[in-house]
Amino acid sequence: MHCMEIARSGWGAKVAEPTDKINLNNPTEVARETLRRLAMRRIAPTPDNYHTLYDEIVGKPTVPDKPNAPSAETALAGLVMDLNLQYPELADPLNALDQSISKSDWTLTRKQLGQITRQLKKLTEDSNEAGTQSEDVALLRDLLAKTLEYGVVTQLAHDPKLSEKARQIAVAVQEASNSTKLRSAASGLKNLWVSIEMQTSDTHDQKETLKRILLLLVENIGELLDDDTWLRGQLNMVQDILANPLQIKSLQEAEMRLKEVIFKQSMVKHGLREATATLKATMRTFISRMSEAVAVNDEYQEKLASHIEQISNTEDVLELNRILENLIDETRIAQAHSHRAHDQLIHERDTALQAENRIRELETELAQMSTLVREDPLTHSLNRRGLDDEFAREASRADRYKHPFCIAVLDIDNFKALNDARGHRTGDEALIHLVKIAKEELRLTDHIARLGGEEFLIILPNTPIDGAVKIITRLQRSLTKKYFLDNNEKVLITFSAGVALRSEGEPQEATIARADAAMYQAKQTGKNRVCTAQDVPNESNR
Repeated sequence: MHCMEIARSGWGAKVAEPTDKINLNNPTEVARETLRRLAMRRIAPTPDNYHTLYDEIVGKPTVPDKPNAPSAETALAGLVMDLNLQYPELADPLNALDQSISKSDWTLTRKQLGQITRQLKKLTEDSNEAGTQSEDVALLRDLLAKTLEYGVVTQLAHDPKLSEKARQIAVAVQEASNSTKLRSAASGLKNLWVSIEMQTSDTHDQKETLKRILLLLVENIGELLDDDTWLRGQLNMVQDILANPLQIKSLQEAEMRLKEVIFKQSMVKHGLREATATLKATMRTFISRMSEAVAVNDEYQEKLASHIEQISNTEDVLELNRILENLIDETRIAQAHSHRAHDQLIHERDTALQAENRIRELETELAQMSTLVREDPLTHSLNRRGLDDEFAREASRADRYKHPFCIAVLDIDNFKALNDARGHRTGDEALIHLVKIAKEELRLTDHIARLGGEEFLIILPNTPIDGAVKIITRLQRSLTKKYFLDNNEKVLITFSAGVALRSEGEPQEATIARADAAMYQAKQTGKNRVCTAQDVPNESNR
């Protein structure tokens, strides 16, 4: 019956399997191969099936009556001993199998062999997985060590102690050959993160404290100066930077702008010092001339009194004639001194007035230099800070007097293609050309600011939406008539624009966003167009 089952399971065909590597005289090896083939063929490990497969491997039927002949029982016992030696972790199930074999309890033996087969398969898979995990752990360990060495250590260069600690942990991780050393390195790494977190917190507190101190200093400088027009732009820029989270880009831009303004102001201040020195020298000369004039007048008065006394004391006509001649001479000399002093005083006065006018001019120039922090250095249009100042001023005026206030967002069409075809220098010159034409066409009350890249914003105060569209359209036409020249070659520059009418109390960013959306609509509908933004909904419709 069992053989029929085996035959139906596909065994009757006797699948050819190699036996040349098996020592058929070693019952243990034959038994191990028997179990392996039972598992591969998915045959129930019953004693009958085991006997049949065992006989197939050795190539002849077993003779149970012959003493000392190899049997399935002896083979299974040998297999149990062999597995005990190779797999100590299976000692309990193997001992139970041995007891079942000795009791000839083949039903239980079959179940136990099935369990042991599954456990052996799991052990093999776990062994392969452990090998793979070992490789993964080594890779992760190497990755962690390199991250510490090339990433963390360099970032901690400002703190030599933490930097050296991170380097030591990197070496420890790289050399960790067992779990104990790896746990030790992990403990050191945890301590390092705690130290870095504490240092980061301290650094943040120090930075915020320094920002507050610098802000107080800047505010105090503004209060101390009677006339801060030449310094107000720089002070406002520093205050704005300190009032917001520090960003490297804004700091670098501020540094570049301040260097430029400081250099130009230093040149102007040198001229201011020279003009001030001239004025002081002129004032000293003026005072000296006045003193001399007074001294000459006092001397003349004394001589005049002496002559009067001499006239009173004499009756001689000849003496009177001599006294009169001396008086005339003294008067003539005094008049000459008086005329000369008058001319000198007039000259010194003119010199002082010239120096004073020069000082005023230089002070005005200093104030203008301060406004450079509000300009885009490339196009000399307003930068974002200048835009914010002018928008706030015009918005406040519009709300106060109930005047219309519009803005327009402009974006040059196909600017990337222009850059790619002719180079970034030509692109920069095209931006400068646009601003130049805009300043020529716009009203004195209008302002143009650069938002970034090839995008600009025009402030149109006291202007309704229809008037704003006409102004921007006129600018478009002027730009097509006044060609931009690149190496004496005419290049047509156009822009798409969106115009928005600011509603009362509407924030700046909201108005710009509406104009920007209208500009993109102009781009999508063919470029070189002007589109108007949707009005802000009324409160009742919201």
